[in-house]
Amino acid sequence: MTGDDTPVEHYRLADPADLRTALATAGIEYLDLDEQRTIVIYQQAILMVIATEGSATTAHAFDVEFWKEPPTGPDREPDSLFATFIDELVTATETTRR
Repeated sequence: MTGDDTPVEHYRLADPADLRTALATAGIEYLDLDEQRTIVIYQQAILMVIATEGSATTAHAFDVEFWKEPPTGPDREPDSLFATFIDELVTATETTRR
């Protein structure tokens, strides 16, 4: 999926969080691209996490884009994947969603 058909979800946090530390704490694989963008491999899917307020290390808000479906479960809905990913990520940030 590319372009306008790429599923994207927006999230806001009650307190700023270091998303990369949260990913590491949750044991989720990731690759830093720049101060805002991080590529994430989650349950074999590829996601892009983009800090929209702050940076990846001080995010107040961020988007999650679904880049590539998992090869072993291509029929999984992005919404389901986003929900489990965000639950794990927010738990590791020690803050809450707004």
